[in-house]
Amino acid sequence: MSYMQIHIRRWTLIGMSLVAVLCAASWAHAATTTVRIGIGEYPPFKVESELGGGALTEIVVESFKAKNITASVDWVPNNRAIAGVMAGYFDGSFGWAHSPERDEALLFSSKPIYTYRMVFVQRAGEQRDWNSLADLAGMRIGITRGNFYSQPFADLKAQGVLTTDEASDDTNSLQKLLRKRIDLFPLEYSVARYLMASKLDAGEGAQLTVQDKPFWTVPIHFVVSKKVPNAQELIDAFDAGYRELQRTKRIDVLERKLRR
Repeated sequence: MSYMQIHIRRWTLIGMSLVAVLCAASWAHAATTTVRIGIGEYPPFKVESELGGGALTEIVVESFKAKNITASVDWVPNNRAIAGVMAGYFDGSFGWAHSPERDEALLFSSKPIYTYRMVFVQRAGEQRDWNSLADLAGMRIGITRGNFYSQPFADLKAQGVLTTDEASDDTNSLQKLLRKRIDLFPLEYSVARYLMASKLDAGEGAQLTVQDKPFWTVPIHFVVSKKVPNAQELIDAFDAGYRELQRTKRIDVLERKLRR
């Protein structure tokens, strides 16, 4: 082999090595991305002031982390969170159930990340018995803007069977209940107990009671806006990361926080 051939071969090997290094660096950069998540507080599941943001937030953030994706969380009112992700302003959000409108705009995680028990809060000492939602006709029911309370609830509301009174947040509706401006307020069981203990005075909390019978047991999901260019990749990454938390049993530790 001539000197010139050896020289050319040496530079070829060096060039190939540089290409390999650059490809590896490019792959590492591509594998580490950021997903922007918009959520509203829903304590004890999602709490801005709590380390980690609450157990549901930890589940979502750690699922992405397992796939080398950084989750950037923006805390906004609930109605802005769901509107923002449906419009594509946020890449994703979580804590949402299926609905016809959402199914058109969002991709849902393959598995639910938790199951909410939706019940009614009422004033203590009052009789508010029901067997079906239609039995609540004539009662004033508080709702929170942006929230979905099951398809039967939505249908009865559209038909005029259920009378609703909208508020900007859950605490506002609990105050309305105390002032007798509404008769019932639908809320997740653990959330109701948390808000009554933390957002109301002791005397006010004692005036309300939480029904034990759920009117809707709802699996909730992580969602990604279909308007995001890499929507399918993000939902696939979340699903893979969630499975990794299950495999390592980390999910068991986080779910115990949800059941406290």
